[in-house]
Amino acid sequence: MNFNERLYLEANPDVADAVSAGQIASGLDHWITFGQQENRLLHKVDSRVEKVFYTLKKSGLGLEIGPSHNPLAPKKDGHNVHILDHADANTLRKKYKTHGVNLENIEEVDFVWNGQPLTRLIGKENCYDWIIASHVIEHVPDFVTFLQECQSLLKPNGVISLVVPDKRFCFDYHSPITTTGELLDAYELKRKKPSPGKVFDHFANASALNGQIAWDESAKGEVTMIHSLSQAVTAYESAKKNSEYIDVHCWRFVPSSFEMIIQDLNTLGLISLNYFVSFDTVGCEFYVSLVKTESITHEITHLNQLNNIRKELSIFRDN
Repeated sequence: MNFNERLYLEANPDVADAVSAGQIASGLDHWITFGQQENRLLHKVDSRVEKVFYTLKKSGLGLEIGPSHNPLAPKKDGHNVHILDHADANTLRKKYKTHGVNLENIEEVDFVWNGQPLTRLIGKENCYDWIIASHVIEHVPDFVTFLQECQSLLKPNGVISLVVPDKRFCFDYHSPITTTGELLDAYELKRKKPSPGKVFDHFANASALNGQIAWDESAKGEVTMIHSLSQAVTAYESAKKNSEYIDVHCWRFVPSSFEMIIQDLNTLGLISLNYFVSFDTVGCEFYVSLVKTESITHEITHLNQLNNIRKELSIFRDN
């Protein structure tokens, strides 16, 4: 291990304070005694890509799910990665042609996902060192099965790195957070597409701040509705009658609620994915890395998690 005392203390100011107060001998002493078990950062991590890759074995084989026009692990940069998306590259280029994005960023797609089990689509298990899914997990109709499939694809000690929208700072602002029970219901029903009710909630509650669908904690202004209630009713009726997949956010989180859900699912024996490292919300998103392991630790009581959620939800802007 290449330990740097200065970088460790910069990344962990509470440890720096303890060292200054003489409560612990050094940053290295803290790392050896506590830091490793607490998954403390060895150095400050600022950029989006650094956060996503912080725990990943870059030399290993990876899978990026749903990168669309903005991959975090592009093949052209030398990443040993497979790309899984809802359409092939040519279809994605046509879809985003008028969206003002760089079409050259769209990767050649190795696996086109139509909702089938990921292990069946890819044809093997225990094959990836890491998986990246940015702004994906909130869309999947069956959250639990998605994580189970990712777990099956990962090698032992493999990591799935998730970038998740924080519902407080995006168009989900007026919608309630998702509960573990909702995810369990979708799992029991083996949902393949968003339910009509999920479609209604999306259109009825979607909000914008100063015309923007995502913002950060410092933003000020008026929150307005994006769709009318009549549009929500129309979308609901369409979802009931048609087999067409209507893409919406099925699930909504704040950092503490996501952590509680992962702990609940581990307690229920539905997944074996342990919190490895996480980064707080920056802008409209937070970052979570989960490691595939049979040794699951539960350090936060359910009551404390609920209290943490309550505190996070108490952060509202002054319009």
